[in-house]
Amino acid sequence: MSVDRILALLIIAILGCLIVLACRRWSGARRAWLGRALALTLVAYAVTIYLQLAAAGELSVSYALPLELCHCVMFACVLSLLRPNRLASDVAYFCGLAGTLPATITPDIGRGLPSWEYIQFFWAHGGVLLAVVFLIAGQGFKPRPGSMWRVFIAVNVYAAVVGAADAALGWNYGYLCEKPAHPSLMDYLGPWPWYILSLEAVAIAGFWLLDLPWRLARRRAGAA
Repeated sequence: MSVDRILALLIIAILGCLIVLACRRWSGARRAWLGRALALTLVAYAVTIYLQLAAAGELSVSYALPLELCHCVMFACVLSLLRPNRLASDVAYFCGLAGTLPATITPDIGRGLPSWEYIQFFWAHGGVLLAVVFLIAGQGFKPRPGSMWRVFIAVNVYAAVVGAADAALGWNYGYLCEKPAHPSLMDYLGPWPWYILSLEAVAIAGFWLLDLPWRLARRRAGAA
């Protein structure tokens, strides 16, 4: 892993710690302000990207629609930060950590600092991770029993709908028809379409691990 990517991960980790500290010290309006600021950061990213594409004449339905899974997760984060919603928070937590975190560690980018590609990638993915930190530390988010399966079903509905559009129109949203061009964890999951089935197994394992601490906490609370 390159130094500039390690730097990005370190910055995200430090900001996450600062958010936790702020949530412990702040309450009421100040904490709500922090949540709105994080939501605004994600909205600003989306607006910036679309303005850039429009200015360059590069808006295209084949790759510029907000149909990537990370776009759906980003929308869930913004919704949860501004107007807490159970399903949106579940999607933000499980997909934000199980999907966005590995993508952040193995980014699908070709250039590092000071490229705009680098900045926009970590702006988006780091923003999602920090939003999840706030949901837990600032809003007291806890997955409910069965949340992981509801999110898993939601992800499969997304894959079925977007995958059908990809196949019909020659797109590749969600990498459902082809792997990323740059090295990623998908390289270890087999060729198409088998890597999609492998991702299903990875998703279940990841969701299960993310649900485990909360499940154990519920059991301890029930036994107390």
